Amino acid sequence: MKKAFTLIELLVTSTIIMIMLGVTITYSQKGESINKVNRGMERLAFDMRRISNLSMQTRQIGDKKICGWGIYFDIEQDDRYIVFSDFCETDTTLGDNMYSENEKQEIMKLNNGVHIKNTDINYVMYLPPEPRVEIYDSYNNIVDTGKIVLTSQNGSYSKTLTINQLGRIDVGN
Repeated sequence: MKKAFTLIELLVTSTIIMIMLGVTITYSQKGESINKVNRGMERLAFDMRRISNLSMQTRQIGDKKICGWGIYFDIEQDDRYIVFSDFCETDTTLGDNMYSENEKQEIMKLNNGVHIKNTDINYVMYLPPEPRVEIYDSYNNIVDTGKIVLTSQNGSYSKTLTINQLGRIDVGN
């Protein structure tokens, strides 16, 4: 008598393999979205530290004097934020401490599938020489702290960045 697999044994084995494969693919896709959100959050924190350094170093771009640097969050475009330089007014050493289109330096796109879920910050300004941090809410009022929440496209994972007026950046869940 020959020994062989029966049709039932083959079906059970292939079903088990398919279930394990499905779990593995689902887990890797979730892990990928978590990694994208984490990378986006680290990039945002890095850019905030970078513009803090720029505000202490950069004095002028071309013929325009710089009075500060900032990050602007456009609520209508939740997949990016804008790094800008606040140009000084013509006959003074003070800027207007606001974002305007002609002050845009970089548009920072978030990773594909990562979005700004919500934020209570309109923009953050770093003013030299210390730098002093000013956090503006959606009504352009200066507030003590601000939060930015990044989330994956399907909303299954999110991460929060908190910044205060001392420039301390906390990244948490």
